[in-house]
Amino acid sequence: MGKLDKKVAIVTGGASGFGEATSFLFSEEGAHVVVADLNVKQGKAVVDRIRKGGGDAVFFAVDVSKPEDASRLIRATVESYGRVDILFNNAGILGPRSIFTEDFPEEEAEKLIAVNFKGVFYCTKNAIPEMIKSGGGSIITTGSDSAFVGNRGLAVYSATKGAVLAFSRVVAMEYVSSGIRANTISPGAGKTPMHAELFEQKKDLWREVEEGIPMKRACYPEDIARAALFFASDDSRYITGANLMVDGGWTVRGL
Repeated sequence: MGKLDKKVAIVTGGASGFGEATSFLFSEEGAHVVVADLNVKQGKAVVDRIRKGGGDAVFFAVDVSKPEDASRLIRATVESYGRVDILFNNAGILGPRSIFTEDFPEEEAEKLIAVNFKGVFYCTKNAIPEMIKSGGGSIITTGSDSAFVGNRGLAVYSATKGAVLAFSRVVAMEYVSSGIRANTISPGAGKTPMHAELFEQKKDLWREVEEGIPMKRACYPEDIARAALFFASDDSRYITGANLMVDGGWTVRGL
């Protein structure tokens, strides 16, 4: 038996990066995995690989920033597997990396808020009633080191990540008596498609970033997958309202 044997786990942003790695690991640990993403081709490819490996997974094309999509995702999961045990709110976008000025595009700010915060809000809102029916569950949300340090050029992105941290803590307290745990994972600079421009095109800058990390490397998707597994499994059964920094020591490095 795996750590998630027969559990039903939803992974938003499951087609690539942290979500892809987590989908595979959850499957390896025995979960029925629902891969939710806007990228249909990549999402279906993840599901195909899981099935070829002997796992059970389905793909749903979802835009988490749309309340109707979030509601449909939870309904479809229950129709497919009968319950929701784990929700990994991982879908997110970085937005433009630029200094915040009066010219910062309002439409970009709205998009960041819609995906990074409202997406978490909508999915959590719809998943909680189903978790209550099942006797509890685990809600995990991807935060960021940007909620704790002043990463230049990421003002609105950082604000959305601060918002989901606060939201998760309150959910943890309001639903602890229902057996629902809510925790966040905050990665540092990640070697994922979100940062592809840096490590593929600006290699000197990327080396500088990694050199500044005490552990001398970026956060890999597998690092976040293992953290998500911890929060999804009974290994963390006495932990709720917590945030786990997965940043190689970046936020505490000091001088």
